[in-house]
Formats: sequence, C-alpha cells, structure tokens
Amino acid sequence: MRQILLSIFLICLFAFQAKGQLYWGPVLGGSVSKASLSDPPLNGDWKSSPTYGFDLGVMGAMRVHKNFVLNIQLNYSNKGKVIDGTNGAGRSDDNAKLNARMQYIEMPIFYVLEFKNLTGKESGKGGRTKTYDWFLGAGPTISYWMGTRGTLQSSYLKENLIESLNYTGVFGFTEDLDKEIIEDANRFQFAINITGGLAFEPAVGRKVVTALSFNIAQSWLAATDGQFPISFVDSDPMKIKNHSLRLSVAYLFDANIQNRKKGKSTIKNTRPKGR
Repeated sequence: MRQILLSIFLICLFAFQAKGQLYWGPVLGGSVSKASLSDPPLNGDWKSSPTYGFDLGVMGAMRVHKNFVLNIQLNYSNKGKVIDGTNGAGRSDDNAKLNARMQYIEMPIFYVLEFKNLTGKESGKGGRTKTYDWFLGAGPTISYWMGTRGTLQSSYLKENLIESLNYTGVFGFTEDLDKEIIEDANRFQFAINITGGLAFEPAVGRKVVTALSFNIAQSWLAATDGQFPISFVDSDPMKIKNHSLRLSVAYLFDANIQNRKKGKSTIKNTRPKGR
C-alpha cells in the first residue's frame, strides 16, 4: 500500500508538471486528534481525550484554473489515541488507561478556491503592492496504517505487580506478552478533509502555504477489539474513528521557473563609450 500511495503521488506530480504551473516542496504539520468511540463501546464505558500528533512530507500544488488549485501531499503521520476506563456497565475498572501512538502514510488531496487580496500602496504612489491568497477547499485523505505502540495501565496489571505495559501492535496472532493482537484491522483508511488557509509568494518562484484542516474519519480502526496476551481481562476498543484538526506549513518551489525565465533578456543597458 505504501508503494501504491507513492506511485499515485509521483504520477500526479509528473502530470501536474506536464499540464501547467507546478509548485512542490516540503510540508510540516501538527495535529490534535480525538477518538470517537462506537455507541455503545464494545468494552463498556470508555472516555477519550484529545492528544497531539505531527506529520511531515512533500506537497505538490497546481493551478488548474484562474482561482482553482489542486493540492496533493504524501506524509508520514504520527497520531495518538488516549482512552480511560470509567466505572459503568460492562466495566468495573476505572483505573484502566490506554495511550497509543499510531503511524501512518497519508495522502491528503484537496481542491481549493483561492481569493486574492492586495496590501500596501499601489505602484507609482511611493509603495509596493503585495498580494496574498486565502482559500477554502475540501477533498479526501487516504491513509495506510503502518503500526502502533502504546502503554496500558489497569487494575489487573497492578494486581500482578505490573505498573504499566509498554506494547507494540501486531496485525495478526501472537503469543508475545509485550504485544497487542489487532485482527480484522482497517489498515487502508479514509477521511474527508475540509481545509482553509493563506498562501503568499515571499520571492519569485517561491510560495508559502499555511492551512488549517479538519479531517473527519470515515473508517473504524478495526472490526474487533485489540487483545493482550499478557491479560485475559483487558482489551483495546478498536471500533473508533480518530478525527483530527491539523495545522500545516509548506514551503514550495516553482518547478517550471527555468522555463518561465526563457525569453527574458539578461543584457544590461550600458552607455555607449565616448570617443
């Protein structure tokens, strides 16, 4: 799946460059995510808390019309899931707490409408006019779940003199005591991405894009709960959707800047030499 996402991204970049103006460059983001549990939860009562994450990767942007821009990113993403047990129906352990970190390869694709704004004084009036664009858009986010690590605390573990369990997720069966068994996992996941932000050019052939995105998850993590070989009591609710709010900054370069410079004279005006 990682190879498929990379292939799609590269094909899009080559197609962008062939059709028109293409900007590309690094992108860095930070996010806040919160697990939305099924109702009712499979394990009784749980409550989720927001947690931070980050991502980094490459972004490509192509103007397809006067005010319309198509953006595509390929990112490594690290997201969290924090849930606490509460004393309720189906669960009597209010000491249970699970803090997981999940790693993804993600491809956000968003089509935006840009609106141009002018700042500063107009040319000829003692100043220089600057422009920036603000934009709104939407599109899908396609993700591939690579793995997970986390920490589990529970009354059962404490009774067995284990303060906490540091575990690694396994997509299949295992008997290792430091692992979590995740079966029927949705490793290929999908979300709806609603985006808004600002874009400006600090220099010729350069572009800075700042975006705030709300990713509305559409896929459960898995169809069944995660299980821990070390404990026959504790389990990890997987029928959740992990929504996130993301702030990202990209610094992009014009891939066709050399072609845009063609035809421009570089000969400087000089005065004729006197005799």
